[in-house]
Amino acid sequence: MVLYRNSIPLRSAEEIGYHLGLVVRPEQSNLFSNVRTAVDMPPAGYGIQIHLPEYDPNAAFARMGIPLSFRVEPIKGFSSAEELLESLRAHERNDHDVLVAFNLGALIDDPRLSHAHHACVFDRIIGGRVRLVDPSFYAPKWRIFDAEQLFVAMQKHVSSDWGGIWLLTKTSS
Repeated sequence: MVLYRNSIPLRSAEEIGYHLGLVVRPEQSNLFSNVRTAVDMPPAGYGIQIHLPEYDPNAAFARMGIPLSFRVEPIKGFSSAEELLESLRAHERNDHDVLVAFNLGALIDDPRLSHAHHACVFDRIIGGRVRLVDPSFYAPKWRIFDAEQLFVAMQKHVSSDWGGIWLLTKTSS
């Protein structure tokens, strides 16, 4: 969505994921043409490994020639769900490209997924609630959540440095 909205030549999610250090279980490797696998779950979980310097999003975007800059607004910088909601409202008003990162089990109230951390597209605020695109692997692709629910799920992310708002901005080419 971000590439399309910013008139950046499209790249596949799989290719971008690979450059962000995507790791999956071996039995899921058939879903990809080029992917890293691990029998044992990496310390940060399966998925992208952007906490490692070699997979830093800004370095990956530069390697791929994608004119985007990545910045995190960590959840630990927000004192309340209302403060988070106000920040998301400001990003929506300014038409920013925003992802949110959270603990999936906490967001959808499924303890079986307490190990799963996820990032998805923030769409908009509707009636004081937050609409997300693709908030879960196993649910409808558009869902609306209370700000408090999202706030708590962000706090339960594997790292308070990564849980929160992920902002993508176009850079000069």
